[in-house]
Amino acid sequence: MGNEMFFGEEKNYRALYGKLFAALLNKFGADYISEIEDAIHNSLLKSLKIRSQDTILNNMENWLFIVARNDLLNQIKKDKEKNSFSAQHMEGSAAESCQTDLRLQTVLFISAVENISSQAKILFALKDIFGLSISEISGCTLMGKEAVYKSIARTKKNIRSQFKGKTVELDSIAAVREEIAMAEEIFYAVFNIGYDCFDEKAQGVFNEDLCLDAMALTKLLYGRYKYGSTGSLLALFCFHAARSAARVVNGRLISFFSQDREKWNTELIALGFHYLKKPKTLNRFYLEAVIISRYMSIAELTQNDWLDIVKLHEIMQQVCLSPVARLNYCFCLAKIGKTQQALQILSQIEKELPAEHIYFSLVKAKILKETRPEESDDLFTSVLSKMNQKIRKEYLLENESVGL
Repeated sequence: MGNEMFFGEEKNYRALYGKLFAALLNKFGADYISEIEDAIHNSLLKSLKIRSQDTILNNMENWLFIVARNDLLNQIKKDKEKNSFSAQHMEGSAAESCQTDLRLQTVLFISAVENISSQAKILFALKDIFGLSISEISGCTLMGKEAVYKSIARTKKNIRSQFKGKTVELDSIAAVREEIAMAEEIFYAVFNIGYDCFDEKAQGVFNEDLCLDAMALTKLLYGRYKYGSTGSLLALFCFHAARSAARVVNGRLISFFSQDREKWNTELIALGFHYLKKPKTLNRFYLEAVIISRYMSIAELTQNDWLDIVKLHEIMQQVCLSPVARLNYCFCLAKIGKTQQALQILSQIEKELPAEHIYFSLVKAKILKETRPEESDDLFTSVLSKMNQKIRKEYLLENESVGL
């Protein structure tokens, strides 16, 4: 058997990386975050050198854990000045494994760390809990590699500083509301990154591994704490995931309104409605889930339907003022003929986003298509010149009547 079998199972790799990181963090503490990363990478590299692949595949998780654990112990022994505890008591447990998945607890642990921005926590989670490389994170977040690297380095430094010499007992974590809300934000970001993947090397736009992991961990979070906002988030994930099979057909990206609804997963849609319960206090996850469920429940949207959706977006503006939420509102305003109002809001949003933001440019181009077609075409052309993902470039060329 070839070595490709291990690395070909990308889903296993992603989940295993996070499980290994969580298990080693739980055992060795936050002082050794960088060493834990190195140990995991070394264990994966060693697996490549072993020709008897059957041994690894039959008990791959335990094998990788033991190799990474031993590698980490060797690193600790070599660094005596940094070593704040004796590694000797860790050596006699070679039979240990990481059978318990501590990724949710690790996300909650990261969520509770002080003096770290939400974005920085998300980037850190993408790397060490969801197993993405710096290049992959850069590709799916549209951030530069250096910016991603520096953010993660600062986060690790901050965590080490706050927990220096302290044990990290992930099993005993009892999260408060603020930490649960941060965990929801992390899972929301991870799912969205997976659902709309901009990685130029990706053949499609859907990273199934990231989405499924985000859904699974959100379900665990909901099962443990039963917060309505978590249930709403899970409903939102279900509605989006239900359409995944219809988004790309024969290598071509299909827009929402052109998708074959027969390809939508009715079980996931039903599950979405199961989790969708009106909360006492409205939250954006609930409103997003209601909006997308409205889109999905009506085959042909009438002007009255668009008016209702605009009203939902206006309620959203009272709950969430994120630029993306307002961009979606602008798109719907244009659908009911309020193009000028939409453009006024867009001029405000533009000041809050990085220059030439792709989603902003696409929304504005779409809104201007009927009234100012030349400006719209210029925006689409500008996006095309910066977009390296083949499937999206082909979609714009085929559907927006633009050329380079």
